[in-house]
Amino acid sequence: MGFLQATRQNFLAAPVIAYTLGQTGYSRIPKVGFLKRILVLFAGTLTANLGTGTIASLGLEAPFSIISRIRLVANGNTALFDMSGWGAMIASLFSAQAGFGGYGGRPVIPDGATVPGPAATAFSAANFAAGITDAAAWRFALEIPLALSDDWRTPVGLLLAAAPDTELSLEVTFGATFYSTAAASRTIPLVTTGNAAPTMAATVTPIIEFFTVPGSRADYPPLDRIHTWSEFGPQVIAANGDQDVVIPRGNTALRIIHDVYTNGAADGTNVSALELRFNQNEVPYRITRQALAVLQRKRMIRDLPDGLYVHDLFNTGTLRDAVNTLNLNEITSRLTLAGATIAGTSDIRTFVEQLIKLSGVAAGSA
Repeated sequence: MGFLQATRQNFLAAPVIAYTLGQTGYSRIPKVGFLKRILVLFAGTLTANLGTGTIASLGLEAPFSIISRIRLVANGNTALFDMSGWGAMIASLFSAQAGFGGYGGRPVIPDGATVPGPAATAFSAANFAAGITDAAAWRFALEIPLALSDDWRTPVGLLLAAAPDTELSLEVTFGATFYSTAAASRTIPLVTTGNAAPTMAATVTPIIEFFTVPGSRADYPPLDRIHTWSEFGPQVIAANGDQDVVIPRGNTALRIIHDVYTNGAADGTNVSALELRFNQNEVPYRITRQALAVLQRKRMIRDLPDGLYVHDLFNTGTLRDAVNTLNLNEITSRLTLAGATIAGTSDIRTFVEQLIKLSGVAAGSA
């Protein structure tokens, strides 16, 4: 019969995590079906507590920076998804590139922020809010993708969460500092003045999407690969020139994304070129910033936030251009920086999406 004919989609809420400053909350993922993805829904209300001060602005990566780390962990020790809140937002952009996923309340398919496209609606407010006034709502969604496809193809990367030997836990760590009178930064959500002491009351609700288990094992999907996202760095930038980022080897790389900061701000103008280098002397990707911007607009119908530079080896939705790094001695991503002011926070964070080939036992084997 085949998997697509023998299963159906389901959605289910996992246990809610309460927001606690500087703490890690846990949600055990229900042992049901083949897990496809987890939507992580943040909903909170700001209490300003201004005193004689003010809330001047959001931080540079707020509201996502209220989450310092989000991890999906299998059997207590294997992280399938390991990103900052900002990194998880970036992963959500790419997992939703063929539909609505949203950065800053805007869907990936352009709306009123990028003409042509539909205007913002009430759904925009339901998807995203981050006010700085008393009683302001904070809402955003992050996506932890496990399956690679969402179409007629049998999805690769599904996990058999129902298997007796599989235990999955969502771990959400909240930042230790919620506000500061210092200049806006990446890690602190609010910039305040005077003796303002804002607080947040919030919850994180995981919504899992899964497929029912077919009656016949012959109709199971492939379980020999798992889909992961990981975040590395930051790697300090000491001077202009070539910045070489060594990518961990051993798996199949789908996307390599860099977030470049110079002089304390996201740098969308001073990276002049990018290269992806194999074994020192093979350079299959050598591209200018302008060419990369053009490709980005063609692929996703919108621009990325400033500072993001992507080697997208999976933009076709196939594994044609994905790189099996196990066959390489070294894989290096080179960014050429020119004209930047190297001061304050100047560094590169790297996010890698990959497929891991399992040997022996299949993922979540029954």
